[in-house]
Amino acid sequence: MSPSQNEYPVYEQDLFSDEALKDPFPHYQRLRDLGPVVYLPAHDWYVLSRFQDVKTALLSADRLISSKGVTFNDLMNDATNTEGNRKAVITSDGDEHRRLRAPLVRELAPGAIKESRDDLKSMISRQVGTLVGNQPFDGVTKIAQHLPLAAISHLVGIPEDGRQNMLRWATATFNIMGPDMAKFEADGPVAMEIVQYVLNIDPQTLRKGSWGANLFELVDKGGITEDEARGLLGDFMVPSLDTTVMAKANLLYNLGTNLDQWQKLKSDPSLIRSAVFEGVRHSAVVRWFSRVAAVDYVEDEVSIPKDARVMIIYGSANRDERQYPEPDSFQVDRNPRDQLGWGAGPHTCAGMHLAKMEMEVLLEALVEQVDTIEILDTAVGSNTSLYGLDSVHMKLN
Repeated sequence: MSPSQNEYPVYEQDLFSDEALKDPFPHYQRLRDLGPVVYLPAHDWYVLSRFQDVKTALLSADRLISSKGVTFNDLMNDATNTEGNRKAVITSDGDEHRRLRAPLVRELAPGAIKESRDDLKSMISRQVGTLVGNQPFDGVTKIAQHLPLAAISHLVGIPEDGRQNMLRWATATFNIMGPDMAKFEADGPVAMEIVQYVLNIDPQTLRKGSWGANLFELVDKGGITEDEARGLLGDFMVPSLDTTVMAKANLLYNLGTNLDQWQKLKSDPSLIRSAVFEGVRHSAVVRWFSRVAAVDYVEDEVSIPKDARVMIIYGSANRDERQYPEPDSFQVDRNPRDQLGWGAGPHTCAGMHLAKMEMEVLLEALVEQVDTIEILDTAVGSNTSLYGLDSVHMKLN
């Protein structure tokens, strides 16, 4: 028998207010303390916020499904359900998901991107070199944005005239995934620009051998439709930008405000990979996505009725004291390889290997060229779906 709503602890506070978006961690703590499942009466959603419950849910893609939408916006989720609409990778399930995801996984696999490592390292090393010992700068625009935009533009192979808008499009897309209709109305038209852009791309303008060109070769071979190829172009671009930019900005801030951890990393560069995982754990960029229960979902202490929308909070899971001692502290030697900042299960972030590589070469460049990191001022953003810094004014010496 499905549980009734009054069996759940209730959370009345608004998780989507600007204040909560800028400082979500006290809310996450209260949600974890309330219980394994919490009910949000304002939206009729059920929340999973503890590490093990979130991990199990992400691994249960056959019971908590994505094809009814993964956002917190009825308009977007209803559009996903419209018959005849192409399912995006993120809003597909089962065999369809595996088929659509395959081209992304193929291009973004560790073996496929390893030849790009030296180029990425050279690019970020040159950039860091221009900043060391000079005037203060914004670490978001001068460092965090430097590699993702250049790397994705080159690897996807898009023409020069589309690159300047990619970050703007990505930010808007993530910002309209919540229930705030004001944000939807403000950023919806911007997010739609990328849809129009990929619809208008001439495959002949894509760099030969690039990810984009390879998609249209797959069309010619009958592996995917042209409509799916154009959709996958967007899937390559949007998730790979803001998420990686913010992850690097958060990492810069954590190193600059935890000088003992910076010195530990500086004296032992073998900790770089561990520091990357810890950065993603400590300041998980992707706040949350949603799923819908295809059946009565029962797992350990978790019980959620069929057809309910479930809010899965990645950022809270990564701060769960049941999983990580002193979860609010940033420790470069923690090496939390099990962290959920990139998800888990069939919908694990396809671009995580590229993101990890970009963060690793950034840390290598910093360790090699920088003695001190000084954080002067920051501004935390309030994007609906992503947690991170809009700016981090800093100085390198």
